[in-house]
Amino acid sequence: MRQAQIFISYRRDDTAGYARAVYDELARQFGADRVFIDVDDIGAGQPFDEVIERAVGESKVLVVMIGKRWLGERDGQAPRIGDAGDFVRHEVAAALAKGMRVIPVLLDRAAMPTEAQLPDELRPLARRNALEIDNTRFAADIERLVGALREALGEPAAAAASPADATSPPRRHVTLTWAAAAVATVVALAIGSQWRAPPRGGQPAAQGQPVASAPGAVAKSATRPEVNGEWQAVVDYDWPNAHYTERFVFLGEAGDLHGSASYLGVDRGILEAQLDADGLRFITRTSEVDGMAGSATAHRYRGRWNGNEIRFVMQTEDGNSAHVPVEFVARRVAKAASR
Repeated sequence: MRQAQIFISYRRDDTAGYARAVYDELARQFGADRVFIDVDDIGAGQPFDEVIERAVGESKVLVVMIGKRWLGERDGQAPRIGDAGDFVRHEVAAALAKGMRVIPVLLDRAAMPTEAQLPDELRPLARRNALEIDNTRFAADIERLVGALREALGEPAAAAASPADATSPPRRHVTLTWAAAAVATVVALAIGSQWRAPPRGGQPAAQGQPVASAPGAVAKSATRPEVNGEWQAVVDYDWPNAHYTERFVFLGEAGDLHGSASYLGVDRGILEAQLDADGLRFITRTSEVDGMAGSATAHRYRGRWNGNEIRFVMQTEDGNSAHVPVEFVARRVAKAASR
């Protein structure tokens, strides 16, 4: 197994989508061979606990992704963080015992767990200074995390990229200033040029309330579609024998949408998402390798509601090879089993 210097610890039914998005950014900044995440780095048939223990031992920094369900609350039972066999507990306890730099990352205003909520070996975590990542300022928060990791690894800060550098993969921009008639309106989640602008900034609408239109878009009043939960689709990609069952997990409130979408069976974090009465749009990112060269690849999804189905068109672009749009239908499924 490759050596990992940054270990991402997360609970799948709490922060799987964010974990993938953060992994993609850290892999882009530090290299995929220096960032460990269980989805990519544990092969079929390998002993999960042994691989995790070895990866923690080879890492220098552990990033703990803490969402609002990180403790693993269960109906009628104590939280899973109290179970001796809980993998999240095992990962964090091993890092703390080793004296590693452990960086808690609080997602979407999640609260830092208190010492009273943690088993004895995890209580030092409650005294660690935490960073925050919020969906509305993802890019800026990721930059702070990258800076903290570079400092922990003893590496200099990366030089700022030139705007004209066409070799760099596109970054997720979380805010964009619109100028029209000398009036600038700040909006959340900038999107690709072929997509419609996202909802206007300001106070988010409550669940079930009308979602505001973006500048330049046709105004329409609509309640949030019932999209939250897990969906599944059988996808035939545009090369021979590429037949996969893909999984989509959507989360959020009002006009916000986040979560994960699998590509070739591997969960990818949803970025630059837009949700409205007509459907949803988002992208995911992967790396494509051709010989010794590699490049960032964007997968752009556009879905339309059709009763209890979402009819998707997915376009892969920016890679080393050309792809035609892929069409498929996603259907809602029961909630996935917890990690």
